[in-house]
Amino acid sequence: MTDARQLASNFGVDGERWLAGLPARIAALARAWSIDEVAQIESAGECAWIGVARRVDGDESILKITVPHAEARHEGEALRAWAGDGAVRVHAISDDGFALLLERCAPGESLWALPVDDGNAIACALAQRLWRPVADDAPFVRLVDLVAEWRESVPIEAPGLGYSRATIDDAMRLAGELLVDAPAPRLLHGDLHPNNILSAQREPWLAIDPKPVVGDPAYDWAQMLGNRCEAALALADPCRELVRQVRRLADACGQDPRRIAGWAVVKALGWDIGPSRAAILFDVWDALR
Repeated sequence: MTDARQLASNFGVDGERWLAGLPARIAALARAWSIDEVAQIESAGECAWIGVARRVDGDESILKITVPHAEARHEGEALRAWAGDGAVRVHAISDDGFALLLERCAPGESLWALPVDDGNAIACALAQRLWRPVADDAPFVRLVDLVAEWRESVPIEAPGLGYSRATIDDAMRLAGELLVDAPAPRLLHGDLHPNNILSAQREPWLAIDPKPVVGDPAYDWAQMLGNRCEAALALADPCRELVRQVRRLADACGQDPRRIAGWAVVKALGWDIGPSRAAILFDVWDALR
């Protein structure tokens, strides 16, 4: 379980505790969920142990056991709410929510295999199926609460990570402004990027691995743009390329490109994607506002 040891190290004491109990957890889940055989998938995740589970009826599923952390707590409930409409189906959820038995995507290629515009178009089509109203008592994190946490934590933590004070202040001010005139909240994927959309058999493409949030749908493009930054930074004019992508996403989904770019800036600091990526996303927002 080399990969499991690697990812456990990212979670400190909690990760070590999770790793120590992992073999027993796999065995217990196999009994509870009628799994006959489990084979680990190498290099499959950054926060979870993932294996191919062959059930006693011969069907193959994915067994996912996540290191407990807040962002992943309600993944199974989001997948259950979507019921296979644009996302993988969930067959079983553990009592604590951190172990899931999931539909397997095969062949399982990610959107990175496609040209940027083709991949973004597929993501847009799926996202619009995932965005839906939820009940007031649904357990998911609210974007307004997430922003409140960031507005407290980012000014304290970000300077030591290399972000300038001006960048921090501007991003946190922008976060507040985006909440003032936000559209009706919807259930969002929360971590929508090329590696979290895979080719499948039931549908051509399905979303996996949500970090569900309830809020402005424009927020769901923040992680996609953050992941697209690396390739854009290799171009002569990365800002122009990302502005082009934002405009195409906005046109396809009927959204305000300024809100898409704005949330990308805010999440860049909230999730610490790095000062160089945050800087280019700031340029994109500035070009669009």
